[in-house]
Amino acid sequence: MDFQRDLDLESFREEVRAFLRENLPDDLAGRIRIGTRSPRAELTRWQRILNEKGWGAPYWAKEHGGTGWSVMQRLVFDEECTAVGAPSQDTGAQKLLGPVLNAFGTPEQKAGHLPHIFSGERQWCQGFSEPGSGSDLASLRTRAERDGNHYVVNGQKIWTSYAHRADWIFLLVRTDTEGKKQAGISFLLVDMKTPGITVRPIVSIDGCHHLNETFFDNVRVPVQNLVGAEGEGWKITKFLLNNEHATAADLPMLRRYLTQIRTLATRGSQRGSVLLERHAFALQLARFEAELAAIATLVQRVAAMEEDESPAAHAMGSILKIRGTELLQRMSSFLVDALGDYGAVAYPVPQDGDGAEPLPMQDQARGAANEMFFRRASTIYGGTSEVQRSIIAKTMFQL
Repeated sequence: MDFQRDLDLESFREEVRAFLRENLPDDLAGRIRIGTRSPRAELTRWQRILNEKGWGAPYWAKEHGGTGWSVMQRLVFDEECTAVGAPSQDTGAQKLLGPVLNAFGTPEQKAGHLPHIFSGERQWCQGFSEPGSGSDLASLRTRAERDGNHYVVNGQKIWTSYAHRADWIFLLVRTDTEGKKQAGISFLLVDMKTPGITVRPIVSIDGCHHLNETFFDNVRVPVQNLVGAEGEGWKITKFLLNNEHATAADLPMLRRYLTQIRTLATRGSQRGSVLLERHAFALQLARFEAELAAIATLVQRVAAMEEDESPAAHAMGSILKIRGTELLQRMSSFLVDALGDYGAVAYPVPQDGDGAEPLPMQDQARGAANEMFFRRASTIYGGTSEVQRSIIAKTMFQL
């Protein structure tokens, strides 16, 4: 790995910053709450702006209509968009489903879905986790039985992010109960308007509704909505989950948190003193800066491994996931603590404002408590820390 300054990457960062300064509308900047999806109108509007620049699919190869960016370029793009609070894209469709369709989809599936992902007009959710089998996908029980030209789907998914706003779902189902569990899983695309689908909201600890239970009761799905061959769902899922190990640490979010803490450091506390003058605050800030620098270096290392298609990238990505998500939790908690009484208030997120009088320290405190609660799940979603440690033990130490 080369630790010299990458002048090309720095030039690319300046290009992204210039694009955001010139093209991100003021009424869209800074409105998104960290880690959540923008409202549909804002997402679609931002997607249109990115398409005009040719940046509508940052995570896809050029031959599939994407930017063809390197892993580090994608990280820079995500980081700069996060820093200014640009609207989100439909990450489930962009980062997960899009590459799957490009690699395994039929021409008809690509023609039917990819243009709508580009436009942002068709939003997706992911139907993987089930009660009792969140991180153990091989144990899923949702069945899909062939009936002529359709599969009949019965079962339940849980923690289905944004199912209440999604138009379609990409779904793991069991099509065979014989033999090895992994061999009987298939990958389906399902229109959420299909009769028999019920979405029930789950309000999470942050007080927001982005999670759901999704029930399938004799849902008929056309056979042509099967991605790959029957029984290839496990192979497709490994491809989907193995994309971009370098993003596992959520480096853009970590950098944004650090910027918030640094900004808070020079502000007066409730008692009038500057927080940075307090030894405990300054020491913790220095520790965060050191930990973030270490993670950023590891991200570069994993990105280099991905470029070289090194199998070690999988285990290193698990290390990044553990360290990055634990740091997310500690930094978000520290922000609330540093804000004192103001941080203890679960302020509404910006887009939910009701036009009331500005709240104390609103620019720093708004959404801080919600964010802290949201990040309690960061060591669970995307593969729990326990699962990540098992991957490390198995791939690096053959345990």
